[in-house]
Amino acid sequence: MHKFTVDNSVFLPQIIRLIEEGHTATIVARGDSMRPFIEDGRDKLVLGKADSVRVGDVVLAELSEGHFVCHRVERISEGMITMRGDGNVEGTECFPEEKLRAKLLQVIRKGVTYTVATSRWWRLYSAVWPRLYPMRRYLLAFYRLVWLHQWPNRWKSKFNKD
Repeated sequence: MHKFTVDNSVFLPQIIRLIEEGHTATIVARGDSMRPFIEDGRDKLVLGKADSVRVGDVVLAELSEGHFVCHRVERISEGMITMRGDGNVEGTECFPEEKLRAKLLQVIRKGVTYTVATSRWWRLYSAVWPRLYPMRRYLLAFYRLVWLHQWPNRWKSKFNKD
């Protein structure tokens, strides 16, 4: 099987068209902004129509022409949605509801499918992680150091004998 990469500004509008027709679409996660629970290149995201969205949902939005972001909804107010990536320690995106394109339905990790609406682990994580925002910087640093072994260069000679 041959793999190739297509730019999101070309690929995602086609995916959105299929979702609007009532289909679901599975894409491979790209980027670290939803870390630690959605990992770049490892996890697959099953997206579907965003009929109803509430705080805590993960959604795909087109912030500007051809610029798409998949993050967790933090606030909905007067037709505007604010979202933030789980792996982001600062910064949010705010956009009008009409820019909402899809909603995360399932995450496929290492062959195991987690249905967002019914998975106890996913629901627990979705309730707890956003509330840990003040400590997120430290939790993510610990995750990178211990779990992913991403030591800063100045530490590699001392701690990581590879």
